[in-house]
Amino acid sequence: MQPMLRAVLVDVGGTLWPDRLTGQPPDDRCLAQLARLLPGVEPAQTLAALRAALREDDNGMVQNTHAVLGRALQRLGIACGDADVIDIRRALCAPASPGVSLFPGAREFLEALRALDLRCVVLSNVQVRGAAEYWRDFADLGVAHLIDSVVTSLDVGFRKPHPAMFEAALTAIDCPAAACAIVGDSEIKDIEPAIALGMRAIRVAIEEPPPPRSGAHAVVNNLAEARLIVAEWTAANASA
Repeated sequence: MQPMLRAVLVDVGGTLWPDRLTGQPPDDRCLAQLARLLPGVEPAQTLAALRAALREDDNGMVQNTHAVLGRALQRLGIACGDADVIDIRRALCAPASPGVSLFPGAREFLEALRALDLRCVVLSNVQVRGAAEYWRDFADLGVAHLIDSVVTSLDVGFRKPHPAMFEAALTAIDCPAAACAIVGDSEIKDIEPAIALGMRAIRVAIEEPPPPRSGAHAVVNNLAEARLIVAEWTAANASA
């Protein structure tokens, strides 16, 4: 018999909201921020170079965004300390709301986790968004109180499917993998690594047709269906 379900890890892009870049700030906002942070430097050239460096680095499982930005600035002859690089990274990061809306049923799904007394960890691969930016976004969207922890590849230094991402999420809520489930849209980045660690898995196919095959314990078309499955698992635990 499986251990009692205690927590759910939830992917963001393609699961809670559309799987697209959260949205770059308008160029004029970025340029103004860079001009303020780097006086005397041509901001348009700098912005183009930083974005190009991030695009080139957007692969593999190891991630060090601040090092990538630091090297790009160095190539431009711009000397920056660690704190300056962090400020520049933040200048490249746009708020998700109101540019991004939660999928239908996402709020109700998160509310159901709370009602079922399940911990909720948001788990996301992102280049310039850290947990602090995500907390801001979720507060703007009115769901921050339904989330217990946010784990991002920016903060961990590894991208899913690297196990370090999942281990960081489990550590954040002090929960063993066998007592945790994941809800995500990617077989390779979400489902397979979670199952390898011993979690239950629900694959969502909101933006794309359901996959012909999946190793997930369930495949659903929306978060309303995912909510019902999590409730069934929780009820089965209670009646066992």
